[in-house]
Amino acid sequence: MSKSKNTYTEIDHIREDLDSLRNNVVELTRHMKKDGHAQAAQLRSSMSERLEQVQKSGRMQYAQLEGRVKEKPGQTLAMAFGAGLLASMLIRRR
Repeated sequence: MSKSKNTYTEIDHIREDLDSLRNNVVELTRHMKKDGHAQAAQLRSSMSERLEQVQKSGRMQYAQLEGRVKEKPGQTLAMAFGAGLLASMLIRRR
């Protein structure tokens, strides 16, 4: 009978270990979810800042290009015509 009592004791220990493991997994999942939300918020903030920088840079480059076009409209038109002609030739070869 002692052998069967030991077997039941071992099973009880295994059950306790499994319960503890399950509780640890639940707690770990909670922490990961909380950390995931924090990281997502940080990533959103970082991406928003980067988007603002890119938009600002784009506006500045557009303004510079517009200024160059206004300064030399003839040269700009000739360059656009040449680029179009080159693109047309490249497309035709395919």
